[in-house]
Amino acid sequence: MSTGRHRIDTRPSRTRTALTSPLGIAAIAVAVTVTLSLAVPAALRYAGCADTRYLRVSSTLSTAPVLQRAADEFNEAGHRYDGACVFAQADDEPPYRIMTELAGGTTADSTITPDVWVPESSAWVELTRVSETGARNVDTTPRSLASSPVVLAAPRDAGGIPDPNEVSWDLLLPDGRSPDRPVVMVDPNRGADGMAAMYHVRQELGTGDDADTEMTDFVRDVQLDSAFDAIDLAGTYPNPIGIEPLAVVPEQAVAHYNSTGPDTPVEALYPSEGTVSLDYPFVPVTDDPAMRAAADDLHEILRRDDFRDQLRELGFREPDETASEELANRAGIVAEPPETHEGLTGDALLTSVEDWNRLSMPSRSLVLADVSRNMADDLNGGPTRLEVSKEAAQLGLSLFPDETDMGLWLLSDEFAENGRDETEDLSRLGSQVGNEGITRRDELQDVAENIAVRGGESRLYDNILAAYDEVQHNYQDDKINSVILLTAGQDAGSSEISHDELVTELQDRFDPERPVTMFIIAFGPQPERDELSAIASATSGTLHVTDDPDEIGDIFLSSISRRLCVPDCEE
Repeated sequence: MSTGRHRIDTRPSRTRTALTSPLGIAAIAVAVTVTLSLAVPAALRYAGCADTRYLRVSSTLSTAPVLQRAADEFNEAGHRYDGACVFAQADDEPPYRIMTELAGGTTADSTITPDVWVPESSAWVELTRVSETGARNVDTTPRSLASSPVVLAAPRDAGGIPDPNEVSWDLLLPDGRSPDRPVVMVDPNRGADGMAAMYHVRQELGTGDDADTEMTDFVRDVQLDSAFDAIDLAGTYPNPIGIEPLAVVPEQAVAHYNSTGPDTPVEALYPSEGTVSLDYPFVPVTDDPAMRAAADDLHEILRRDDFRDQLRELGFREPDETASEELANRAGIVAEPPETHEGLTGDALLTSVEDWNRLSMPSRSLVLADVSRNMADDLNGGPTRLEVSKEAAQLGLSLFPDETDMGLWLLSDEFAENGRDETEDLSRLGSQVGNEGITRRDELQDVAENIAVRGGESRLYDNILAAYDEVQHNYQDDKINSVILLTAGQDAGSSEISHDELVTELQDRFDPERPVTMFIIAFGPQPERDELSAIASATSGTLHVTDDPDEIGDIFLSSISRRLCVPDCEE
């Protein structure tokens, strides 16, 4: 069993990375082109465009140079729709950030969502559409611009690597690597290649207690070297402090890296069980007819042979997975399409991410449940706010693993002078309570099932600040620390501090090095929605408003996605 103690130096200086890395060079090119493409619309607008609109395009870094050139050509041609001039603005953005935004997990200060999205895989599209908001916003039939299978990559003649015809996904497992070679993969929450790795490892291991134990060993082993964005092979090889790692990347990354003539070229290894092909879909995410028409025209530019040649030069396959002559002649690449399948969809996709999250990053959350008089209000003639809140609490309990620390406060000024009942302190869900085999999870489940409206007001602002201080003062570095609020959203002047004072206090207390994040779920009409959003934003958190019990699962999914960017979440 691996100790997981090996580390690799995948963080060269920013200067070296920018000047030597293929992705770094691409990033510089993208930045320059963004500047130029923004200047062109401005000049043309002053030349006679009275009404100007912008087609926002967000793509992965690997495809961004081509999208930028297509945007420039689109702008040079001059396009009008419904009397307005439309100009394309293309940039690169990690797909998990766009997914969070499209799934409805944004704050009041969020940036505008794109009109066109080009993630590396339709898996992101499907994951976004799990939420009701995403299902409304995202096109169901995206068009592929290119493809690239997920492969394993290692230096040529690396010791312990089997013959190319015998490579299997079990090479990623700690006991499958000899010598004890580290694995570099992107965090599955942030890259489809990481999702593919988790999916295939689970397929190799199967289910059951023993399989779960091996999966735990795998995640503990690789999480130290997992990347938060696309893996930069130029920053990975050579490894100056140890054995060269095994990387999980798109084939395109191998082809492009080797084309730069590196000191340590690598080979793409194609697992015999098959792999997942990334399809780089062109996804309109707007229902505006003018923007959709503009998106179609931009897509027509990208379909031209000269733009397809640019994608081939970057190391991409055709959308049908065949290799161009350009790619077939690249070092380290096998031209014949590998066996691929469509397994990484739906429940399998969510499970691959869930496995990683459950095993790699425990949570420490204090739950505040509003039981003031406002929670007795029904929602459009349906269940009451409290009934929906109870469903949310019980679902939340089922989603968190035993290693989670969780506490519960009930909020009402009918309880005591401080306006709360501190029902359960922060303790591990799997811990035993008493001598009868009852766990803290069982105890909290029983409390959640029997919560009743207490009446009175919530003293919401005072209790939020007290809860935040409680979690912050008992902060644990190896957990995600948060406050989860289930509420009717109304303080009604019951607190000693004002809303503005609360926001200021939270902003002062928030520490990016030791972040405590507020996740707020408000039930029913919210006349004070902006106030709640400001509270969440002060801690890099989120506000979700719902009156539908069926949305609770989507809300927790979006909150999980959001927590991974703390403390650097874009608002």
